[in-house]
Amino acid sequence: MWSKTSELEDALRVAGLGEWAPRLAGLARHCIIMVPCPIEGAASAPVGACRLGGEPDMAPDVDWPVRPPLVGATSYTGPYPGNIMLGRWHWLHRLFKTRRWEDAIEGWQKSQQAERDIRSRAWPLSFIAQVDLAEVHAAQPLDGFPPAGRLLFFCDPFDWPWGKKEDQSRMRVIFTDLPAERLERRRAPPEFDEPEARLVMPRGYVFNPRRLRPAAWLLPPPWRSPELLQLEAEDPVAWTHDGRTFSAYSRFWRDLYAQHPETFGPSGDMTHQVGGTAFSIQDPVEAECVKFAEHVPKKSGRQRDPEMYGPSSEQLARAGEWQLVLQIDSDIGVGMEWGDMGRLYLCARKDDLAASRFDRCWMIMQCY
Repeated sequence: MWSKTSELEDALRVAGLGEWAPRLAGLARHCIIMVPCPIEGAASAPVGACRLGGEPDMAPDVDWPVRPPLVGATSYTGPYPGNIMLGRWHWLHRLFKTRRWEDAIEGWQKSQQAERDIRSRAWPLSFIAQVDLAEVHAAQPLDGFPPAGRLLFFCDPFDWPWGKKEDQSRMRVIFTDLPAERLERRRAPPEFDEPEARLVMPRGYVFNPRRLRPAAWLLPPPWRSPELLQLEAEDPVAWTHDGRTFSAYSRFWRDLYAQHPETFGPSGDMTHQVGGTAFSIQDPVEAECVKFAEHVPKKSGRQRDPEMYGPSSEQLARAGEWQLVLQIDSDIGVGMEWGDMGRLYLCARKDDLAASRFDRCWMIMQCY
């Protein structure tokens, strides 16, 4: 592992990046990778420690975050029972109204009703992660982040907050600077044990706990980052998918993941992170924050639908105004799967981050 730009540049040259090595190294950002620890024993982690899932360590006077009732939400239960539930001969079960068909219909209808019941109510958000910033800074000070305090992150694990403005009510960030001895380990809300909850989320609304160990890294711009897209735009031929530069950079990341599978996952598929640049799956996360949080009507008076288009050149240029605060990857061991093995990204404007205004964070979710 490298800690200096010169060391990273040497590693990039060894990977075959040649003249691109100094530019990529110059765009590198310090970050904290939250290395996942074994699940065993995580439930007895010290109060306030960095971890995923389990029971949050909260101030006694802070209520568990709740999302408002959802209006106009569509069903997630899936289509009418068919091939997935009854196999290739599902049409015969339906034609003859077999017992298997009747049972499948009954289960499907119960799930539909459970979804409607839960969506029509104010509902507690699930606890996702907590980050001890003092523990983070002990590994590596991060510019713009408070040197101490704790972040607690909650979101809806069923009706995911993808990134639109109306989605943000389905996530919450709590920041506290209370010392650990004044925090209490909070039990999950009783709603999570209701029969409807178990129908909607068979794996449960409470995730398995896992300790996270902060580790300091200096990383060049990852794929789909605004910085790398700018380099690609300068020389599209060099960065074409079958070109030497693209292949060398792909090899650099593959080798990194292979050398540190416990940190990033064997293929970079379990990267929990604080600070630095987001490991975007689709459009650059920082630019998406500009797109969703700050989109304005066109001159004609009609509003540009941010879902219809990727980020504009202006949004990419302004991506630097936003900072990744926390990235949480899918983690099957703790029961987290965000869409198709996706990621949650919590970002903040840099001036809000500097003032510890974490209640203004914006959440983006992306998946494959």
